[in-house]
Amino acid sequence: MMKRKITIGFLLLSFLTLTSNFLFSQEKTKITPYLQFQYFKDNDDNSFLKTTVTYSMNRMELPLPGMKIVFYSGSGMKIRLAEITTDEKGVAKYNLRHDSDISADKNGLFPFNTMFAGNDTIESASAELLIRDITLKMELTEIDSIKTILLTAEKVDNGKMVPVSGEKLTVYVPRMFSLLPVGEATLDESGKASVEFPADLPGDKDGNITIISRFEEHPEFGNVEKRTTLKWGVPATSTSHSSHRALWTKTAPKWMIYTLSILLAGVWGH
Repeated sequence: MMKRKITIGFLLLSFLTLTSNFLFSQEKTKITPYLQFQYFKDNDDNSFLKTTVTYSMNRMELPLPGMKIVFYSGSGMKIRLAEITTDEKGVAKYNLRHDSDISADKNGLFPFNTMFAGNDTIESASAELLIRDITLKMELTEIDSIKTILLTAEKVDNGKMVPVSGEKLTVYVPRMFSLLPVGEATLDESGKASVEFPADLPGDKDGNITIISRFEEHPEFGNVEKRTTLKWGVPATSTSHSSHRALWTKTAPKWMIYTLSILLAGVWGH
């Protein structure tokens, strides 16, 4: 009788241990998401919020599609703006309506929040932003063959528009794989700066080239940009394409092709 009780007790203890280990392993394997929350203001002064949800597996960052993301405005998530499902890239976007979605706090900042409630396999996550609205202007002038980009930025402070001073702006042109920086300037006390545009950058066959000035991931302004396209580039020709390889040509440099091939072969081999 005693042996039977010991056996039953041992089996019960084993069962409880296995159950605990199973629950612990289930909890341990729950995915911890990474949530990136961004604010954008485009060339037409349209603003939107962007939430990207990813997770890490085998040292790779992978998207989480099909996740329901909730956007809020106001301090303490006062106003629920929308619930949007992430796409195949793990991205959810919400276009802001300035007349109804934005309300500033006492410091003139616009609070925004984003939240993912989580589920049985993925933990919850949230993030917040405090954005100050700014106005960015870009004017292009050409005097004596010198092409100049004039930049002006103003922000709202205590209900008034004041110059943005001491902040850096970067000027880009689109290239084959990314944006190529062509200049950088710091805004003066009047909120103005200028950048001399290079005279030898290739454009399309007619010499058209797109110029972009922007704040990027600024802690207070977010991402704000202005862009325009005009004939400030060197007209491209088929001869230059075939004889010259660079980041701005249609044919990539050989060193880039070789490097990419080696990297892809290494990843495939691994």
